[in-house]
Amino acid sequence: MLASQAFAAIYPVEPVDTKLSAGDEISFGKIARGETLRIIVKKKSDLGSDWVSIGVSGLPSGWEAETVETDKTLIALVSVAPDAEISTQRVMFTVANNSIPSLNESFYGSVSVNENLLDISFESLALNASLGEPTEAVLVINNDSIARHFLVVKSTLPDYWFSEKTIELAPLETRQVLIEIVPHSYGEKNFSFNVFSTLNSNSLSFPAKLDVKPTLLGMFRAPSAGFSFFSPGMLPYYLISSLLSFF
Repeated sequence: MLASQAFAAIYPVEPVDTKLSAGDEISFGKIARGETLRIIVKKKSDLGSDWVSIGVSGLPSGWEAETVETDKTLIALVSVAPDAEISTQRVMFTVANNSIPSLNESFYGSVSVNENLLDISFESLALNASLGEPTEAVLVINNDSIARHFLVVKSTLPDYWFSEKTIELAPLETRQVLIEIVPHSYGEKNFSFNVFSTLNSNSLSFPAKLDVKPTLLGMFRAPSAGFSFFSPGMLPYYLISSLLSFF
């Protein structure tokens, strides 16, 4: 009879730090398709025995869940389907104590599923550079989701001008990312940056322009990066000039 009257509080700490009673419902916030919702609950309870496991139920079709135990917490990882319905979903979480099964408690968490929660832009898409010298474009990203997200930045430039870059964004993070380009021929070049999500089908393309000024050293070093714009008959002379430019 005493056990039936006992109160066992539940202490989520991520993505919301609060105290819950059995049957309470909490709104976690917004999440995008393909992301993973990370729910962390303290093992601590208001009883003598701590929680030892956490379970997840009521998931929509295509969603998946796994659990992880640490010394002081229980973690539920809920993966949203890449093609999940745009909606608000309600999921049940149950914390359990094996020694006293009658004290197992459940709470509900709601999450708003969105198609995309990233705001992506470049500070400038008209870039100036000197031949053979690195220049940087500034990519600004705001993640309005309660979950991590992963992006890949590619371009239509040659690989030896720009190598694709992978970016990891923390929940609710805003950051600037420097995108480095090293031009190997001079003049004006039109190209595009392409930003892809690795978690869903979202992608964006940003037309850009690069104005490269020639320099004496850059022109000497250009043959070491590629030969597409050289006359084959002049190749030995350009190779010699390229080697000499490093001394």
